[in-house]
Amino acid sequence: MNREEIVDRFLDNAAKAAAGVRLVEDRQELPRILSELLPEGIAVYCPARSELEEEALCAFSGRVDDYASAEATVEEVLAGIAETGSIVCASVEGRAVQASVLPSRHVALLPAEKIFSTLDEFFTSMGASPPTNFTLITGPSRTADIELTLAIGVHGPERLDVIVL
Repeated sequence: MNREEIVDRFLDNAAKAAAGVRLVEDRQELPRILSELLPEGIAVYCPARSELEEEALCAFSGRVDDYASAEATVEEVLAGIAETGSIVCASVEGRAVQASVLPSRHVALLPAEKIFSTLDEFFTSMGASPPTNFTLITGPSRTADIELTLAIGVHGPERLDVIVL
């Protein structure tokens, strides 16, 4: 598969898993897209550890320094997996994987070149030194009780948006 087919497969599978998906051709559009996704004044945690996260900061005024007090997290993620539409969050560069699952909303910033066709391809790319901790996230959190009553957002974000750049 070429890069465009991999990205299309990721977007399709992420949408099937109930994630909101956006393909952004021009990084200049990122602040506008974020302002559409996040209500004005919402408490947002953004680690600002990457150039992409720095660009995102101007989109919201309610930035907080602690993900535990945030209503949403906006962060660049380690990778995407096209075969499942999953994102990969990892404990690299001082990042806490809890930031991706504790707030009720998660907005993942995913550069297209970080999308892998398969999980095996992703693990192969990790080489001999994978992160000590990572989380695979496929759509918003869902769980069901013994009567198969589906609940959204109990064990993680009730809304996941992925912006592929």
